Amino acid sequence: MFDGKVKTTEFGSLVVTHECNKYCRFCIDKYRGRYEYITLENVIKALNKAKSLNLKEILIVGGEPTLHPNIVEIAKLVKEYGFKSILTTNYTKPSIIKQLDGIIDCFNISFYNQKELPMQCDFISDITITTLIHKKQLPNTNELNSFIDKYQNYGHLKFSTLTSCNEWTRQMQNVYYLDTLNAEKLVLFDEIEGLKYRGHIIKRNDKVIKENPYQSYKFHVDGEISQSWDRKLKQL
Repeated sequence: MFDGKVKTTEFGSLVVTHECNKYCRFCIDKYRGRYEYITLENVIKALNKAKSLNLKEILIVGGEPTLHPNIVEIAKLVKEYGFKSILTTNYTKPSIIKQLDGIIDCFNISFYNQKELPMQCDFISDITITTLIHKKQLPNTNELNSFIDKYQNYGHLKFSTLTSCNEWTRQMQNVYYLDTLNAEKLVLFDEIEGLKYRGHIIKRNDKVIKENPYQSYKFHVDGEISQSWDRKLKQL
């Protein structure tokens, strides 16, 4: 389940591959499409570093992490090291997700109008369905409410506005009706405005309260460790 109380310095992102079977205009992965896979040796290097940094959570990300041929072994290693694990996926490989059930603590399912989505009642691991809000998706309160009514029984729902990473995201990012919702205001990760609406969290990437000088740790495919999605910057 999404926990916005965890600070950016308390979790790390383990990038297992840049390969992806989707082409999303809002993707923040500058290496997207490269057929690179992290080795188990680099996974162990990353987890040892994460232990030394006293991190609490490991986010397993890509690309699409279920395309990694050793994703089950990677998930088991994260579990053996004692970290809470969250895997972000587009759910195009449901059979792989089922193999990971009970190993991964939480599946973060990115919503793309899939015909098939997992339901919490069929899984041991927590299911969170994450949906973007922008000018072309859930652009008003009625559509937001309809989505919640339709999917709230599948698992936890989380919403996010777009991260500003290119011109398209900057044009699509602001959805002003969010400012008028009858919702509880939150601070997520100690730096971003959030809302709690009908029991569900909305992460306002368009409203950064304070610029955090330290990003969360990134453990890259090539073994580099940094606090930037650019694996050549801020090396540790």
